[in-house]
Amino acid sequence: MGREIRVHCPGLVFHVVNRGNNRQAVFLEPDDQKHYLGCLYHYKKKYGFELFAFCLMTNHVHLLIRVCDKSISKIMQSIAVGYSRWYNFKYRSSGHVWQGRFSASVVGDNEYLLTAMQYIEENPIRAGMVRDVGSYPFSSYKLNVRSDDSKLIDRDKNEAFQSLGSSDVERCLAYRQRMASRLQEDSLKEVRKSITGGGGYVSAKFREQMKSLLPIKRKLGRPRKVITT
Repeated sequence: MGREIRVHCPGLVFHVVNRGNNRQAVFLEPDDQKHYLGCLYHYKKKYGFELFAFCLMTNHVHLLIRVCDKSISKIMQSIAVGYSRWYNFKYRSSGHVWQGRFSASVVGDNEYLLTAMQYIEENPIRAGMVRDVGSYPFSSYKLNVRSDDSKLIDRDKNEAFQSLGSSDVERCLAYRQRMASRLQEDSLKEVRKSITGGGGYVSAKFREQMKSLLPIKRKLGRPRKVITT
């Protein structure tokens, strides 16, 4: 099976999923999630990327990131290493905390980005951890609907969120109303397909525009030698 090539282009938005090694828990207590968010904020300031949504589950994380100069690979490597060092020191362990390779799906166009945000912030409900999306303390939902801006979430840079209204009050209300209705199964399948199968979660128009940049599958093994005569 081919391996997806990482694409880098400043301005692209990625839905990133990173899981614990062997799908084991990476957050054992609330302080662990808090420390991960601290790592996220640190590298956000250092590398200048923008964060639109996140959800920290027990054994994996979902992030919605728009890259700038640094690639998504560099960003995630730095965050993973920073958290792993702290985790191994705290729990007197060694070895890998995260699985070898994270998933990074390109997200394009406003409606697709809003759906990706909803998919990410609905995770605790689908997992049966909470009944109300606002009850989960380690997702971006409450930051996206509060009246004042957050240092962690770049709501003002999120064109999809800004398209929901002409003022912060209108936008927050519209987003709350959107989140009140759960994503339908067809939308869930499309987002999951983009995470596991690659190719991005984008419109046909966006795909055509970004055709030269979207990931392609790399064939396993060494390239076949071309013989010329």
